[in-house]
Amino acid sequence: MKIDLTKLEYKKLSIDSIPDLLDIQEEAFIHANGNTEFLRKNTVETFSLCFEEPSLVLGIYYEGIMIAFGILHVAKETKENLAYDIEEVQDVKENANVKLTIVRPDYRGNGLQRILIDKLVEHAKDHGFKWTSSTASPVNIWSCNNLRACGFKEVKVLEKYGGLKRILFAKQIG
Repeated sequence: MKIDLTKLEYKKLSIDSIPDLLDIQEEAFIHANGNTEFLRKNTVETFSLCFEEPSLVLGIYYEGIMIAFGILHVAKETKENLAYDIEEVQDVKENANVKLTIVRPDYRGNGLQRILIDKLVEHAKDHGFKWTSSTASPVNIWSCNNLRACGFKEVKVLEKYGGLKRILFAKQIG
């Protein structure tokens, strides 16, 4: 459905919003016919790691309903930091992952994923990060195209998350 983008509200979410994130994720997963190659389910535990500053979990609301969310995860020096696979990154602590963006199926086609990506990158830049990175399934052409449209470059194809094929994207921001 087409919406009036001037009526969107953006809210920094707290850990209390995890049930809402799980609901939106489940709706997207059902819409993808349960295809884990397209979308990997995140757990409560995975989501709970994403609320510590300077990470950001951002919700988009329309007419009082959360219709999308995005996560910028600062993975520090853990194995979750995608910068370990990007040769140009000299210091992995200068990278923040655009971990996940999900738009409710009924609201797709309004550019919401690009809006989220841009806002997450802006947050990373405002917090002094020099790089942002993300992964997307090669079969998820919409996410791949949105990352490219937001200035991300394809770095390489990796096996991640228990053997799933993912394209690694990176963007230098500082």
